[in-house]
Amino acid sequence: MAIKITFRDDDPVAHLKINDAYMRWALEAAEQVVGHEGLKVVLRDAGLDYLIDNYPPDNLEPPGVGISYGDYAKLNAGLLNFYGRPGKGMVTRIGRESAKKGIEHQSGVFNMAAVLAAKLLPPATQIKMGLSAILSGWRVLNEKFGQEFKGTIEDAGDHYKFILETDPVSAGLVSDHPIGWLIEGTIEEGARQTFGRFFDVTQEACRSMGATASIWRVPKQPSEE
Repeated sequence: MAIKITFRDDDPVAHLKINDAYMRWALEAAEQVVGHEGLKVVLRDAGLDYLIDNYPPDNLEPPGVGISYGDYAKLNAGLLNFYGRPGKGMVTRIGRESAKKGIEHQSGVFNMAAVLAAKLLPPATQIKMGLSAILSGWRVLNEKFGQEFKGTIEDAGDHYKFILETDPVSAGLVSDHPIGWLIEGTIEEGARQTFGRFFDVTQEACRSMGATASIWRVPKQPSEE
């Protein structure tokens, strides 16, 4: 069964700029998962022909080549439109592979030294520090482009709500189903890589479905001890 995803032009988030490296890492991760030829088909169907065999440079500094949140979201939509429901697992895997690259390249931006020091603290404290580091790093990268990043963390008892008003994977998209699995995979793999624990992340709300913000439920306790 297909996920119905369409595009809209009136979403201001879709026009925000994203670092070249983020799109490159997502494309490299996608190629690992669906193969080179499969990714070419996805890019063509998503209206991203210019990226076929032409990945952006591994560059985290603005102005870059002009990749937008909308382009990033189109990659997400292209995978889900082409592969349907099975695309969920593929996109989650792409998020996980992208997280590995982010941790490898951006330890300073995400203050990984402080996060790693939290390994001796309770799991709830560990995961909150990790989520805070993600938001702080994304905020810094957006500020380099002179644009505002809106994201918060809320304590909801046995879990945290990871809230993105500025959500790159739903930017400019309309869907009949939550489509934030790339972020889901990013958080899960970030926790696994940093703390050696699996936190089972699920999406509760999605901007593509009309919500004001996309929200992911992140448990305070790992699923595996």
